[in-house]
Amino acid sequence: MTIVVTAVACGSDSQAADHDQTLDVGSYSTQRADSAFDDQPSRARGILVESLRLGERIVFGSDVAPEFQAGHGGNVIATAGGIRNSDGVFAPPLAPHHPLAAYIAASAETPYISEYHKGYTLSVALVAFPDEQSAAAAAVDMNQNDFAANAKNQAVGIPDYPAAQSHWRPGVPNLGSWLAWKSVLIAVYVEAPQANLDQLTGFVARTYEQQIPKLDGYVPTPADQQPMLKLDRDKLLSRLVSTGSQVLDPRQFAVYSPRGYAVLGTSPAADARDYDSKGVKAIAVSDNKYLYQMRDADAARDFTAHLTDVPTVSKYIPMRGVAGAPSIACFKATQPNPTVAGARQFRCLIPYERFVAEVFSDQESDVRQLAAAQYAVLKGSK
Repeated sequence: MTIVVTAVACGSDSQAADHDQTLDVGSYSTQRADSAFDDQPSRARGILVESLRLGERIVFGSDVAPEFQAGHGGNVIATAGGIRNSDGVFAPPLAPHHPLAAYIAASAETPYISEYHKGYTLSVALVAFPDEQSAAAAAVDMNQNDFAANAKNQAVGIPDYPAAQSHWRPGVPNLGSWLAWKSVLIAVYVEAPQANLDQLTGFVARTYEQQIPKLDGYVPTPADQQPMLKLDRDKLLSRLVSTGSQVLDPRQFAVYSPRGYAVLGTSPAADARDYDSKGVKAIAVSDNKYLYQMRDADAARDFTAHLTDVPTVSKYIPMRGVAGAPSIACFKATQPNPTVAGARQFRCLIPYERFVAEVFSDQESDVRQLAAAQYAVLKGSK
């Protein structure tokens, strides 16, 4: 399929140099996608949105200690069916207290570790409850549930946090701790190379010290109001080429704040600083496409240059772009990203006004068609 795109030459729009020309968009639609996923009340969507709100506030491991400088990603662990079991978080003892949302993030001393890793790791989860009493009771039940699983477990205290519910097994280099802060449960699970209790409790205390201030101002959305929460209030996802089924998913179809998105990477603190300094306001994710909403057109131009120089873990070299749209830059990977599944061999950047779109594919001709279609959708998304 081909379409004719007419460029509007005004202001600082980086597309002003693009000429009227037929673009090859293949079989991709150039119509703006609808936002039906946000139209009706949805409990599942509300839980996702509320969980992403928690993710925006979760502590970075590098803020706790140098031993946790590398991010290992974050994820929503609350669904309409309940909480998913994760490090330090177990569904059965939480269920009676009616959790509203939950998010977990992990970190370690290096970005990539094997299942046999014996170094430093830290997992922090935030679970929101309807009230302070529920969160406090959940902390006690979480600790007792895990404590009862092994007769060798022993209760431990966390310096400066007497309300924390914590235990370890002497000689085993890990520790679990749960602290209710207002209506949010903070769950911490830490591992180290040696079974040093003072070191482990110190890490947990430092985690609480860094995490609690980040929860200032957070007020959980009441359960009866969650179904009305919108995933995409600014209609960013509808500005991306529609290639999927629009199934809500924290990794495949969602909208993030800059800090919340930074949690997903291997260098969260550095990425968050970059997004802030470069004017990133929000990031929409849809399958193999990403849309960065920028402060203004100048920030979009500068961020495009930044993504060109520092794209991802993959290493890219420039290749021929899209005929008829010289503002689109395309690249070929010389070193695939080992941390990302899916189509990532070819990549194009599409700046337009105060947006920057980034698309990926494993086929060179396909990525150009996808980029051309993305350009057309952005131009038609007034």
